[in-house]
Amino acid sequence: MIRDGHNLIANLKHREFTQLAIHSQQDIQNSKTVVAVEDPLAREYVVVNASGTILWDTFSKADYPLLDQIPDVIARALNGQVATGTYPKGDPVFEFAAIPFELQTANFVPQMLRAGAPQTITLPGGGEANSDKTKVIVLFARISDLQRITSQIWLAVAKGLIISSLVAAIVGLVMMRRILHPFGQLKAAIKRVENRDFRAEIAVQTGDELEEIATAFDRMVRSLQAFDEGQKRFLQNASHELKTPLMAIRGYAEGLRDGVFAPTETPRILEIVASESVRLKNIVDQLIYLSKLETLEEVYTFSRMDLANLIYQTIERIHPLAKDKGVRLLCDIPEQPALAYVDRDKMVQALINLVSNAIRHSKRQVFIRLIIQECNIILVEDDGDGLAIGESARVFERFFHGAKGDTGLGLSIAKAIVEKHHGKIYAENADEYGARFTIELPR
Repeated sequence: MIRDGHNLIANLKHREFTQLAIHSQQDIQNSKTVVAVEDPLAREYVVVNASGTILWDTFSKADYPLLDQIPDVIARALNGQVATGTYPKGDPVFEFAAIPFELQTANFVPQMLRAGAPQTITLPGGGEANSDKTKVIVLFARISDLQRITSQIWLAVAKGLIISSLVAAIVGLVMMRRILHPFGQLKAAIKRVENRDFRAEIAVQTGDELEEIATAFDRMVRSLQAFDEGQKRFLQNASHELKTPLMAIRGYAEGLRDGVFAPTETPRILEIVASESVRLKNIVDQLIYLSKLETLEEVYTFSRMDLANLIYQTIERIHPLAKDKGVRLLCDIPEQPALAYVDRDKMVQALINLVSNAIRHSKRQVFIRLIIQECNIILVEDDGDGLAIGESARVFERFFHGAKGDTGLGLSIAKAIVEKHHGKIYAENADEYGARFTIELPR
Protein backbone atom coordinates (compact mmCIF):
# COMPACT_ATOMS: atom_id res chain seq x y z
CA MET A 1 0.00 0.00 0.00
CA ILE A 2 2.84 2.41 0.82
CA ARG A 3 4.38 1.63 -2.55
CA ASP A 4 1.07 2.50 -4.24
CA GLY A 5 1.06 5.79 -2.35
CA HIS A 6 4.52 6.70 -3.63
CA ASN A 7 3.36 5.82 -7.15
CA LEU A 8 0.42 8.23 -6.79
CA ILE A 9 2.70 10.97 -5.46
CA ALA A 10 5.05 10.50 -8.43
CA ASN A 11 2.05 10.76 -10.72
CA LEU A 12 0.93 14.01 -9.09
CA LYS A 13 4.41 15.54 -9.35
CA HIS A 14 4.59 14.57 -13.00
CA ARG A 15 1.27 16.18 -13.74
CA GLU A 16 2.38 19.33 -11.98
CA PHE A 17 4.25 20.29 -15.15
CA THR A 18 2.07 18.66 -17.78
CA GLN A 19 -1.47 19.55 -16.83
CA LEU A 20 -2.12 23.26 -16.10
CA ALA A 21 -5.36 24.92 -15.17
CA ILE A 22 -5.02 28.57 -15.97
CA HIS A 23 -7.64 30.70 -14.16
CA SER A 24 -6.19 34.20 -14.44
CA GLN A 25 -3.42 36.25 -15.93
CA GLN A 26 -1.78 36.26 -12.49
CA ASP A 27 -1.63 32.45 -12.61
CA ILE A 28 0.23 32.59 -15.92
CA GLN A 29 2.79 35.07 -14.61
CA ASN A 30 3.41 33.85 -11.09
CA SER A 31 2.55 30.20 -10.66
CA LYS A 32 1.62 26.83 -12.01
CA THR A 33 -1.49 25.06 -10.92
CA VAL A 34 -1.72 21.26 -10.57
CA VAL A 35 -4.98 19.51 -11.26
CA ALA A 36 -5.34 16.16 -9.49
CA VAL A 37 -6.78 13.49 -11.74
CA GLU A 38 -7.95 10.10 -10.70
CA ASP A 39 -5.15 7.61 -10.69
CA PRO A 40 -5.72 4.26 -12.34
CA LEU A 41 -4.54 2.41 -9.21
CA ALA A 42 -7.44 0.64 -7.51
CA ARG A 43 -7.00 2.30 -4.10
CA GLU A 44 -9.30 4.61 -2.14
CA TYR A 45 -7.35 7.64 -1.03
CA VAL A 46 -7.70 11.23 0.14
CA VAL A 47 -5.34 14.18 -0.29
CA VAL A 48 -5.27 16.91 2.40
CA ASN A 49 -3.13 19.98 2.93
CA ALA A 50 -1.38 21.10 6.11
CA SER A 51 -4.54 22.71 7.53
CA GLY A 52 -6.66 19.59 7.05
CA THR A 53 -8.56 20.78 3.96
CA ILE A 54 -9.60 17.89 1.73
CA LEU A 55 -8.21 18.55 -1.75
CA TRP A 56 -9.14 15.29 -3.37
CA ASP A 57 -10.80 12.00 -2.44
CA THR A 58 -12.11 8.90 -4.12
CA PHE A 59 -14.57 7.97 -1.37
CA SER A 60 -18.14 7.00 -1.65
CA LYS A 61 -20.64 8.39 0.85
CA ALA A 62 -20.51 5.20 2.90
CA ASP A 63 -16.78 5.62 3.43
CA TYR A 64 -16.89 9.16 4.84
CA PRO A 65 -16.98 8.02 8.50
CA LEU A 66 -13.47 6.63 7.97
CA LEU A 67 -12.17 10.20 7.70
CA ASP A 68 -12.79 10.60 11.44
CA GLN A 69 -10.19 7.85 12.11
CA ILE A 70 -7.23 9.40 10.35
CA PRO A 71 -6.41 12.79 12.00
CA ASP A 72 -3.64 11.24 14.16
CA VAL A 73 -1.87 9.57 11.23
CA ILE A 74 -2.18 12.77 9.17
CA ALA A 75 -0.59 14.75 11.99
CA ARG A 76 2.29 12.26 12.23
CA ALA A 77 2.73 12.40 8.46
CA LEU A 78 2.90 16.22 8.56
CA ASN A 79 5.91 15.81 10.86
CA GLY A 80 7.74 14.23 7.94
CA GLN A 81 7.26 10.50 8.46
CA VAL A 82 5.06 7.81 6.94
CA ALA A 83 2.34 6.85 9.39
CA THR A 84 0.05 3.79 9.42
CA GLY A 85 -2.98 2.72 11.39
CA THR A 86 -5.95 0.32 11.53
CA TYR A 87 -9.64 0.60 12.32
CA PRO A 88 -11.22 -0.57 14.51
CA LYS A 89 -8.47 -1.27 17.00
CA GLY A 90 -9.69 -4.53 18.47
CA ASP A 91 -10.69 -6.40 15.31
CA PRO A 92 -9.34 -4.28 12.44
CA VAL A 93 -11.24 -4.17 9.19
CA PHE A 94 -9.40 -1.29 7.48
CA GLU A 95 -5.74 -0.42 7.21
CA PHE A 96 -4.55 3.01 6.15
CA ALA A 97 -1.23 4.72 5.46
CA ALA A 98 -0.44 8.47 5.40
CA ILE A 99 2.49 9.68 3.29
CA PRO A 100 3.68 13.31 3.25
CA PHE A 101 4.87 14.96 0.05
CA GLU A 102 5.51 18.41 -1.41
CA LEU A 103 4.67 20.09 -4.69
CA GLN A 104 6.74 22.93 -6.09
CA THR A 105 3.54 24.99 -6.59
CA ALA A 106 1.43 26.22 -3.73
CA ASN A 107 -1.78 25.85 -5.74
CA PHE A 108 -3.58 22.52 -5.96
CA VAL A 109 -6.97 22.67 -7.63
CA PRO A 110 -9.39 20.66 -5.47
CA GLN A 111 -12.08 18.54 -6.92
CA MET A 112 -15.71 19.63 -6.82
CA LEU A 113 -16.74 17.91 -3.62
CA ARG A 114 -20.12 16.23 -3.59
CA ALA A 115 -22.96 17.72 -1.62
CA GLY A 116 -22.73 16.75 2.03
CA ALA A 117 -19.13 15.60 1.66
CA PRO A 118 -16.68 16.63 4.43
CA GLN A 119 -14.64 19.70 3.54
CA THR A 120 -11.94 19.45 6.17
CA ILE A 121 -10.45 17.08 8.68
CA THR A 122 -9.80 18.44 12.16
CA LEU A 123 -6.14 17.82 12.94
CA PRO A 124 -4.61 17.67 16.43
CA GLY A 125 -2.79 20.90 17.34
CA GLY A 126 -4.76 23.05 14.92
CA GLY A 127 -3.11 21.70 11.74
CA GLU A 128 0.12 23.68 11.82
CA ALA A 129 2.67 22.79 9.18
CA ASN A 130 6.10 23.86 8.07
CA SER A 131 5.12 24.74 4.52
CA ASP A 132 1.94 25.42 2.62
CA LYS A 133 3.35 23.16 -0.11
CA THR A 134 3.18 20.10 2.19
CA LYS A 135 0.42 17.67 1.36
CA VAL A 136 -0.54 14.28 2.77
CA ILE A 137 -2.05 11.42 0.84
CA VAL A 138 -3.88 8.82 2.90
CA LEU A 139 -4.61 5.41 1.31
CA PHE A 140 -7.23 2.99 2.60
CA ALA A 141 -7.56 -0.74 2.06
CA ARG A 142 -9.75 -3.43 3.52
CA ILE A 143 -7.70 -6.00 5.39
CA SER A 144 -9.84 -8.71 3.83
CA ASP A 145 -8.77 -7.42 0.43
CA LEU A 146 -5.13 -7.50 1.51
CA GLN A 147 -5.56 -11.02 2.80
CA ARG A 148 -7.25 -12.01 -0.42
CA ILE A 149 -4.42 -10.50 -2.43
CA THR A 150 -1.88 -12.20 -0.19
CA SER A 151 -3.70 -15.49 -0.64
CA GLN A 152 -3.73 -15.01 -4.38
CA ILE A 153 -0.01 -14.24 -4.31
CA TRP A 154 0.72 -17.34 -2.27
CA LEU A 155 -1.54 -19.39 -4.52
CA ALA A 156 0.31 -18.10 -7.57
CA VAL A 157 3.62 -18.84 -5.87
CA ALA A 158 2.43 -22.34 -4.99
CA LYS A 159 1.24 -22.95 -8.55
CA GLY A 160 4.55 -21.65 -9.86
CA LEU A 161 6.46 -23.92 -7.50
CA ILE A 162 4.38 -26.94 -8.50
CA ILE A 163 4.74 -26.21 -12.21
CA SER A 164 8.45 -25.47 -11.93
CA SER A 165 8.92 -28.63 -9.85
CA LEU A 166 7.14 -30.71 -12.48
CA VAL A 167 9.16 -29.11 -15.27
CA ALA A 168 12.38 -29.63 -13.28
CA ALA A 169 11.43 -33.25 -12.60
CA ILE A 170 10.71 -33.91 -16.29
CA VAL A 171 13.90 -32.17 -17.41
CA GLY A 172 15.85 -33.96 -14.67
CA LEU A 173 14.43 -37.32 -15.75
CA VAL A 174 15.34 -36.67 -19.37
CA MET A 175 18.82 -35.46 -18.42
CA MET A 176 19.29 -38.41 -16.05
CA ARG A 177 18.40 -40.88 -18.79
CA ARG A 178 20.70 -39.07 -21.18
CA ILE A 179 23.54 -39.16 -18.65
CA LEU A 180 22.93 -42.73 -17.48
CA HIS A 181 22.58 -44.19 -20.98
CA PRO A 182 26.35 -44.01 -21.70
CA PHE A 183 27.01 -45.55 -18.28
CA GLY A 184 24.67 -48.38 -19.21
CA GLN A 185 26.63 -48.87 -22.43
CA LEU A 186 29.88 -48.85 -20.46
CA LYS A 187 28.54 -51.39 -17.97
CA ALA A 188 27.41 -53.72 -20.78
CA ALA A 189 30.79 -53.35 -22.52
CA ILE A 190 32.62 -54.19 -19.28
CA LYS A 191 30.51 -57.35 -18.95
CA ARG A 192 31.48 -58.37 -22.48
CA VAL A 193 35.15 -57.73 -21.83
CA GLU A 194 34.86 -59.71 -18.60
CA ASN A 195 33.77 -62.66 -20.75
CA ARG A 196 36.83 -62.02 -23.00
CA ASP A 197 34.69 -60.57 -25.76
CA PHE A 198 36.93 -57.76 -27.01
CA ARG A 199 34.55 -56.67 -29.75
CA ALA A 200 32.85 -54.34 -27.28
CA GLU A 201 32.79 -50.72 -28.44
CA ILE A 202 31.04 -47.71 -26.92
CA ALA A 203 29.55 -45.13 -29.28
CA VAL A 204 29.30 -42.03 -27.06
CA GLN A 205 29.32 -38.58 -28.63
CA THR A 206 28.50 -36.22 -25.79
CA GLY A 207 31.48 -33.91 -26.23
CA ASP A 208 32.35 -34.04 -22.53
CA GLU A 209 34.17 -36.21 -19.99
CA LEU A 210 31.88 -39.17 -20.73
CA GLU A 211 33.08 -39.28 -24.32
CA GLU A 212 36.69 -39.13 -23.09
CA ILE A 213 35.99 -42.06 -20.74
CA ALA A 214 34.42 -44.05 -23.58
CA THR A 215 37.41 -43.33 -25.84
CA ALA A 216 39.84 -44.36 -23.10
CA PHE A 217 37.81 -47.54 -22.54
CA ASP A 218 37.97 -48.40 -26.25
CA ARG A 219 41.74 -47.91 -26.19
CA MET A 220 41.99 -50.13 -23.13
CA VAL A 221 39.90 -52.84 -24.81
CA ARG A 222 42.14 -52.76 -27.87
CA SER A 223 45.21 -53.03 -25.64
CA LEU A 224 43.68 -55.96 -23.77
CA GLN A 225 42.81 -57.61 -27.06
CA ALA A 226 46.36 -57.18 -28.32
CA PHE A 227 47.74 -58.49 -25.02
CA ASP A 228 45.39 -61.47 -25.09
CA GLU A 229 46.38 -62.32 -28.64
CA GLY A 230 50.03 -61.90 -27.73
CA GLN A 231 49.63 -64.24 -24.78
CA LYS A 232 48.01 -66.85 -27.02
CA ARG A 233 50.83 -66.57 -29.54
CA PHE A 234 53.35 -66.73 -26.72
CA LEU A 235 51.88 -69.95 -25.35
CA GLN A 236 51.80 -71.47 -28.81
CA ASN A 237 55.37 -70.41 -29.59
CA ALA A 238 56.67 -71.32 -26.14
CA SER A 239 55.17 -74.79 -26.32
CA HIS A 240 56.71 -75.24 -29.77
CA GLU A 241 60.15 -73.93 -28.76
CA LEU A 242 60.24 -76.05 -25.61
CA LYS A 243 58.80 -79.09 -27.32
CA THR A 244 61.47 -79.20 -30.06
CA PRO A 245 64.51 -79.84 -27.79
CA LEU A 246 62.47 -82.10 -25.51
CA MET A 247 61.41 -84.24 -28.44
CA ALA A 248 65.04 -84.47 -29.63
CA ILE A 249 66.24 -85.46 -26.17
CA ARG A 250 63.46 -88.02 -25.78
CA GLY A 251 64.00 -89.51 -29.25
CA TYR A 252 67.73 -89.99 -28.79
CA ALA A 253 67.26 -91.31 -25.24
CA GLU A 254 64.71 -93.90 -26.39
CA GLY A 255 66.99 -94.85 -29.30
CA LEU A 256 69.87 -95.52 -26.91
CA ARG A 257 67.59 -97.49 -24.62
CA ASP A 258 66.22 -99.64 -27.43
CA GLY A 259 69.62 -100.23 -29.07
CA VAL A 260 68.71 -98.41 -32.26
CA PHE A 261 72.12 -96.72 -32.50
CA ALA A 262 75.40 -98.52 -32.85
CA PRO A 263 77.76 -98.36 -29.88
CA THR A 264 80.16 -96.21 -31.88
CA GLU A 265 77.43 -93.53 -32.27
CA THR A 266 76.80 -93.22 -28.55
CA PRO A 267 79.26 -90.33 -27.94
CA ARG A 268 77.70 -88.32 -30.78
CA ILE A 269 74.18 -89.02 -29.51
CA LEU A 270 75.10 -87.98 -25.99
CA GLU A 271 76.63 -84.76 -27.35
CA ILE A 272 73.36 -83.96 -29.16
CA VAL A 273 71.33 -84.67 -26.01
CA ALA A 274 73.63 -82.42 -23.96
CA SER A 275 73.45 -79.66 -26.58
CA GLU A 276 69.63 -79.79 -26.66
CA SER A 277 69.54 -79.75 -22.87
CA VAL A 278 71.69 -76.62 -22.84
CA ARG A 279 69.43 -75.04 -25.46
CA LEU A 280 66.37 -75.89 -23.41
CA LYS A 281 67.96 -74.40 -20.31
CA ASN A 282 68.84 -71.21 -22.20
CA ILE A 283 65.24 -70.80 -23.33
CA VAL A 284 63.94 -71.25 -19.78
CA ASP A 285 66.59 -68.89 -18.36
CA GLN A 286 65.75 -66.19 -20.91
CA LEU A 287 62.04 -66.53 -20.19
CA ILE A 288 62.69 -66.09 -16.48
CA TYR A 289 65.00 -63.15 -17.16
CA LEU A 290 62.45 -61.49 -19.47
CA SER A 291 59.73 -61.92 -16.85
CA LYS A 292 61.92 -60.24 -14.23
CA LEU A 293 62.73 -57.38 -16.59
CA GLU A 294 59.06 -56.69 -17.23
CA THR A 295 57.74 -57.04 -13.68
CA LEU A 296 60.46 -56.21 -11.13
CA GLU A 297 61.58 -52.58 -10.79
CA GLU A 298 64.29 -53.42 -8.24
CA VAL A 299 66.39 -55.32 -10.79
CA TYR A 300 67.34 -51.96 -12.34
CA THR A 301 70.05 -49.66 -10.97
CA PHE A 302 70.09 -46.35 -12.83
CA SER A 303 73.00 -43.92 -13.04
CA ARG A 304 73.95 -41.09 -15.40
CA MET A 305 76.58 -42.16 -17.91
CA ASP A 306 77.80 -41.67 -21.46
CA LEU A 307 76.09 -43.98 -23.98
CA ALA A 308 79.28 -44.01 -26.08
CA ASN A 309 81.00 -46.07 -23.37
CA LEU A 310 78.14 -48.59 -23.45
CA ILE A 311 78.49 -48.94 -27.22
CA TYR A 312 82.25 -49.55 -26.91
CA GLN A 313 81.65 -52.22 -24.24
CA THR A 314 79.07 -53.86 -26.51
CA ILE A 315 81.52 -53.97 -29.42
CA GLU A 316 84.21 -55.54 -27.23
CA ARG A 317 81.87 -58.31 -26.07
CA ILE A 318 80.31 -59.05 -29.43
CA HIS A 319 83.54 -58.82 -31.48
CA PRO A 320 84.29 -62.61 -31.30
CA LEU A 321 80.88 -63.44 -32.79
CA ALA A 322 81.36 -60.86 -35.56
CA LYS A 323 84.84 -62.21 -36.33
CA ASP A 324 83.53 -65.77 -36.47
CA LYS A 325 80.80 -64.69 -38.93
CA GLY A 326 83.22 -62.58 -40.98
CA VAL A 327 81.28 -59.37 -40.31
CA ARG A 328 82.89 -55.97 -39.71
CA LEU A 329 81.56 -53.72 -36.92
CA LEU A 330 81.55 -50.02 -37.86
CA CYS A 331 80.52 -47.21 -35.55
CA ASP A 332 79.95 -43.46 -35.68
CA ILE A 333 80.22 -41.88 -32.21
CA PRO A 334 80.14 -38.07 -31.72
CA GLU A 335 82.73 -36.36 -29.53
CA GLN A 336 80.01 -34.73 -27.45
CA PRO A 337 78.96 -36.91 -24.48
CA ALA A 338 75.53 -38.51 -24.85
CA LEU A 339 74.47 -38.63 -21.20
CA ALA A 340 71.46 -40.58 -20.01
CA TYR A 341 70.16 -42.33 -16.90
CA VAL A 342 70.58 -46.04 -17.60
CA ASP A 343 71.26 -49.37 -15.96
CA ARG A 344 74.66 -50.15 -17.46
CA ASP A 345 74.45 -53.95 -17.46
CA LYS A 346 70.85 -54.06 -18.74
CA MET A 347 71.45 -51.53 -21.51
CA VAL A 348 74.62 -53.35 -22.63
CA GLN A 349 72.59 -56.57 -22.75
CA ALA A 350 69.95 -54.85 -24.93
CA LEU A 351 72.67 -53.59 -27.31
CA ILE A 352 74.33 -57.01 -27.46
CA ASN A 353 70.99 -58.57 -28.42
CA LEU A 354 70.44 -56.01 -31.18
CA VAL A 355 73.99 -56.21 -32.58
CA SER A 356 74.13 -60.03 -32.43
CA ASN A 357 70.79 -60.16 -34.27
CA ALA A 358 72.23 -57.79 -36.91
CA ILE A 359 75.38 -59.94 -37.22
CA ARG A 360 73.33 -63.09 -37.87
CA HIS A 361 71.42 -61.38 -40.69
CA SER A 362 74.30 -59.32 -42.10
CA LYS A 363 76.35 -60.14 -45.19
CA ARG A 364 79.51 -58.09 -44.63
CA GLN A 365 79.10 -55.34 -42.01
CA VAL A 366 77.01 -53.89 -39.16
CA PHE A 367 76.89 -50.13 -38.62
CA ILE A 368 76.28 -48.64 -35.14
CA ARG A 369 75.56 -44.91 -34.91
CA LEU A 370 74.93 -42.60 -31.93
CA ILE A 371 72.99 -39.37 -32.58
CA ILE A 372 72.32 -36.60 -30.06
CA GLN A 373 69.12 -34.62 -30.65
CA GLU A 374 66.24 -33.85 -28.32
CA CYS A 375 66.76 -37.43 -27.20
CA ASN A 376 69.65 -39.87 -27.54
CA ILE A 377 69.31 -42.11 -30.59
CA ILE A 378 71.18 -45.38 -31.19
CA LEU A 379 70.93 -46.93 -34.65
CA VAL A 380 71.96 -50.52 -35.47
CA GLU A 381 71.93 -51.32 -39.21
CA ASP A 382 72.90 -54.43 -41.14
CA ASP A 383 73.37 -55.03 -44.87
CA GLY A 384 71.26 -58.18 -45.02
CA ASP A 385 68.00 -58.87 -46.80
CA GLY A 386 65.95 -56.64 -44.49
CA LEU A 387 62.59 -57.27 -42.91
CA ALA A 388 59.81 -59.04 -44.74
CA ILE A 389 56.42 -57.38 -45.10
CA GLY A 390 54.68 -57.30 -41.71
CA GLU A 391 57.74 -58.34 -39.71
CA SER A 392 58.56 -54.86 -38.37
CA ALA A 393 55.47 -55.02 -36.13
CA ARG A 394 56.25 -58.52 -34.83
CA VAL A 395 60.01 -58.78 -34.47
CA PHE A 396 59.77 -57.89 -30.76
CA GLU A 397 57.23 -60.60 -29.96
CA ARG A 398 58.42 -63.50 -27.85
CA PHE A 399 59.66 -66.50 -29.86
CA PHE A 400 59.31 -64.66 -33.15
CA HIS A 401 62.45 -65.13 -35.23
CA GLY A 402 63.39 -65.22 -38.86
CA ALA A 403 65.19 -67.93 -40.75
CA LYS A 404 68.51 -67.08 -39.05
CA GLY A 405 67.06 -66.40 -35.61
CA ASP A 406 68.00 -68.13 -32.37
CA THR A 407 65.54 -68.50 -29.47
CA GLY A 408 63.30 -65.61 -30.55
CA LEU A 409 63.64 -63.92 -27.14
CA GLY A 410 66.63 -61.60 -27.68
CA LEU A 411 64.68 -58.73 -29.24
CA SER A 412 61.87 -59.13 -26.71
CA ILE A 413 64.42 -58.73 -23.92
CA ALA A 414 65.89 -55.63 -25.63
CA LYS A 415 62.43 -54.10 -25.93
CA ALA A 416 61.62 -54.74 -22.25
CA ILE A 417 64.90 -53.12 -21.16
CA VAL A 418 64.45 -50.03 -23.35
CA GLU A 419 60.86 -49.48 -22.22
CA LYS A 420 61.92 -49.70 -18.55
CA HIS A 421 64.29 -46.84 -19.38
CA HIS A 422 61.22 -44.84 -20.59
CA GLY A 423 62.55 -45.13 -24.14
CA LYS A 424 61.29 -46.40 -27.47
CA ILE A 425 62.54 -49.10 -29.81
CA TYR A 426 61.33 -49.92 -33.29
CA ALA A 427 62.45 -51.75 -36.43
CA GLU A 428 62.27 -50.81 -40.08
CA ASN A 429 64.08 -51.42 -43.35
CA ALA A 430 67.07 -49.21 -44.02
CA ASP A 431 67.10 -46.72 -46.87
CA GLU A 432 69.08 -48.90 -49.31
CA TYR A 433 69.21 -52.44 -47.92
CA GLY A 434 69.14 -54.33 -44.67
CA ALA A 435 67.23 -53.69 -41.47
CA ARG A 436 67.56 -50.78 -39.06
CA PHE A 437 66.80 -50.95 -35.33
CA THR A 438 66.37 -47.62 -33.52
CA ILE A 439 66.55 -46.94 -29.77
CA GLU A 440 65.42 -43.56 -28.41
CA LEU A 441 66.37 -42.73 -24.83
CA PRO A 442 65.51 -39.53 -22.91
CA ARG A 443 68.44 -37.28 -22.09
